[in-house]
Amino acid sequence: MEAIFGASARILEQGGRAAFNTNRIAEVAGVSIGTLYGYFPNKEAILMAMARAELDAARDRVAAALLDASSGVHPARRAVRAVIETYATGGKVRRILMETLFSHGRSEELARPVGEIADVLVAQAGNVLPTGPERLGPVGLYVLTRAIDSVARAASYEGMSFAQSQAFEDELTRLIFVYLGWPEDKDNAPRE
Repeated sequence: MEAIFGASARILEQGGRAAFNTNRIAEVAGVSIGTLYGYFPNKEAILMAMARAELDAARDRVAAALLDASSGVHPARRAVRAVIETYATGGKVRRILMETLFSHGRSEELARPVGEIADVLVAQAGNVLPTGPERLGPVGLYVLTRAIDSVARAASYEGMSFAQSQAFEDELTRLIFVYLGWPEDKDNAPRE
């Protein structure tokens, strides 16, 4: 499956959907068409499986960043950084994968990893969320997590020149701090 996913990503990156077919995938992956069909019934099933794997990987990156206190960077900034990097590294292939989920009526799957990150926030609130004048209830958590994800996604998909900049990271982090009524982010740590 790893070879099939890798070949599929290369084909999508180079030729987009127009170049994407099972014969080409099998050829680039170095597997027989029968082997490919043993794993997936059609090319759309490959795209769906890749999309789900990408969403799981994105969720895992953001959760790991959120919970990794070793850097000394505020958890909100670490999470924002991971979200930005997720959209930056996915590029054209990630966009095609997410469009595939949406076009197959699976938009709820797009929201799943964001909801799971919200669950991590709730479960780890004492370790991740500093106390402040505002309490983050379920509605507030929904609004905040979706706002960060949506803005990062839009900037990436729209090809905004600032989508990977320190200024963009700073603004998204500031959004969290202002929304929660926290004092200013003092550890405004630049990316490495």
